[in-house]
Amino acid sequence: MSNSRIDHHTPHYSDALGNFGPAYHLELIRDAERVNRICAALDESLRPDGIHCELGTGTGIFAIYAAQRCRKVYAVEQDPEILQMARANIERAGLTDKIELIRADALTFHPPERVDTLLVEMMSIWCITEPQIRMLNHATQHILKDGGRPIPSRIVNTFELGHYDFTVLGVHCPASIPLFSGIPQPRIMTTSQVFNTFDLSRQNPEEIRHSVEVPALLSGTVNCARLSSLVQMSENVTFYSTDSLMPLTLVPLNELKVQAGDSLRFTAAFQTRTSLEEGEFKIERL
Repeated sequence: MSNSRIDHHTPHYSDALGNFGPAYHLELIRDAERVNRICAALDESLRPDGIHCELGTGTGIFAIYAAQRCRKVYAVEQDPEILQMARANIERAGLTDKIELIRADALTFHPPERVDTLLVEMMSIWCITEPQIRMLNHATQHILKDGGRPIPSRIVNTFELGHYDFTVLGVHCPASIPLFSGIPQPRIMTTSQVFNTFDLSRQNPEEIRHSVEVPALLSGTVNCARLSSLVQMSENVTFYSTDSLMPLTLVPLNELKVQAGDSLRFTAAFQTRTSLEEGEFKIERL
């Protein structure tokens, strides 16, 4: 059973299966910004004669939406419990003739035919926790047609540096945390900077180590970075952040006293589909 909102938002991959409970699936489909942005991207990308695939179909909400706008949908889900929910929803929608629901591991799935469009919404902040990059690397090689459209198509990871009160009444607790609604924000002390970009129509590295220089705008103590991801869903549709999908996330850093105008180097190293706690985040003065 989940102990916090953070646990609630964390899939369990010990058995290579993304086990989100039904309560989280309900939260996802009730997230209007998430649903509307994905539907808008499908509207822009799908064609009436096209073949579409969704990896990680969950409740089936987007497979059903896509099937009403294209010729054929392959909907892939490995979690047996949520797959049964998707099957019932597809039958209720009267679309069993257009949606082929397949229980399979999305990382090894090969469709009966290459597809024109592909939805993979296994996104997490900076693509660290969920397998978005690994899925798209597989899909561009084995699922999408040449010139096919992945949804999303591009993710730009950004950061700001600042200060956060990790100590309260003498109790010190530095930790990475999604900045859900109601959680205090850090005091930002730099401009937003691009850390890296994933072009999801191509193969991407699954291990990242990179440094970016950023000037301090204010004087004080820097001890955290706020991570965010800008998502290009389709040509004219973008997504930023909600509580249920890719919330802005705080990571603690080594403390560094800075003066306005100082040049700082922010370094991050992480492996996709792991955890923030396994990542390395640090700053130094140049």
